[in-house]
Amino acid sequence: MQTVFNTLFNTPLRNVFLVLMFIEFGMTASVQAETKLDRWYQIGYDYSQMQRNDDAFEWMMRAADGGHSGAQNNIGLSYLHGLGVKQDEKQAFEWFEKSAKQGLPYAQSELAMLHYEGKGTEKDIQLAQNWWLTAAKQQDEYAQYNLASLMLEKDDIKSAYYWFNLATKNNHPDAKTALDLLNEKYVE
Repeated sequence: MQTVFNTLFNTPLRNVFLVLMFIEFGMTASVQAETKLDRWYQIGYDYSQMQRNDDAFEWMMRAADGGHSGAQNNIGLSYLHGLGVKQDEKQAFEWFEKSAKQGLPYAQSELAMLHYEGKGTEKDIQLAQNWWLTAAKQQDEYAQYNLASLMLEKDDIKSAYYWFNLATKNNHPDAKTALDLLNEKYVE
């Protein structure tokens, strides 16, 4: 006996239906995975606000292992400062790098500082500059400020002025003072 279902799905429409079902289930699974990582991140964040660093680290690590860039950045911070885990600059570097490569400007700025100071990796001023520039272009005021400071060290006053000015516009707490000092010394 031929049913409507058999008739419909023994035709080219069957392939269309299967593709649509695959897309629907694939998108649902993707959204659920994303939601789960976000939930784990939020639980970790909430624990960190309660100063429960061991619990915060555990939940952040779940999200970080799943590829959540914000959680990876926070795991880097945990290792860098010994929050909920033993301090380990190499581990901090590795987690900041994972997050930075996903485009998170905060992680890019932290990674730059580790390159600049030679913490967890070899000191490399050029890599620090490159990462600060990447984050600064995304309007990270700390990257802008640090890049301006580096340009000042390199006697590139024009670039320093440019980046201090942007950091000031983006409300970095020390950028206005630095810009004023730069103006006093080089403009007036």
